[in-house]
Amino acid sequence: METTQIELTDKFALATAITIYDNDETFSFSKGDDKFESVLSSLNLITQNSHEMPGFAVSLDNETKQAIQSGRWLELEFKKTQKYNDMPFDSLLIEVSKDYSGFNLIRKTNGKYEGRCFYLNLSQNMQPLYDTIESIIR
Repeated sequence: METTQIELTDKFALATAITIYDNDETFSFSKGDDKFESVLSSLNLITQNSHEMPGFAVSLDNETKQAIQSGRWLELEFKKTQKYNDMPFDSLLIEVSKDYSGFNLIRKTNGKYEGRCFYLNLSQNMQPLYDTIESIIR
């Protein structure tokens, strides 16, 4: 019997809400909302043909909460705790910069952004996702 390998990007489809942090503004969308679907679709587009790499970054809650107060961030929120590579998470936080060709996925568990991160190396940059978010929040 053949088993199918679950990819980290497969977890995106299980998200029930998306929060965008853009400098001092916060925007939230629920699954089913056109804006949610548009952002998720764009995230799926840029992560096609991506490669998971060893995540060397470790998140510290205070530093991460400070970091999301500037720049643009995307958080995928899940109704129940997910697990990937034996690492649990309730949400995944991504810094969105149009020139990035890879990014950390910072895990939030028990209300804190802490612990090892996942990392995706993209086959393109994040420009399409950045532009989608820009069109939604402006």
